Amino acid sequence: MMVKLIGAVALACCVTSAVGAFDFQCADFRPMLQDRQLERPQKPNCSTTYYAFNDSYEFDKCRREIEAFKSEVQKYLACLESESKETVAEYNDVVSSFNRKAQQ
Repeated sequence: MMVKLIGAVALACCVTSAVGAFDFQCADFRPMLQDRQLERPQKPNCSTTYYAFNDSYEFDKCRREIEAFKSEVQKYLACLESESKETVAEYNDVVSSFNRKAQQ
């Protein structure tokens, strides 16, 4: 009987974080830290209204909110990249485990 082995696939460059390690990059986007679910950053309310700005204060406040949103989106993208690398590492570990069992 021939045993076919599944090769581990490196879908991303290198995996820098250990699988199962707590990922601080995503802590801000998890409603509960033990949860795997991620929440996207919330859009600023001022960007979704159809009303014109009443004065320069409202304009500046909205601009600051947009800049803060941009910063949160950048952090969220870094979190997704980290999650992606962790998922690839987990996949590679599963394949390695399967291959070890297949060789027994």
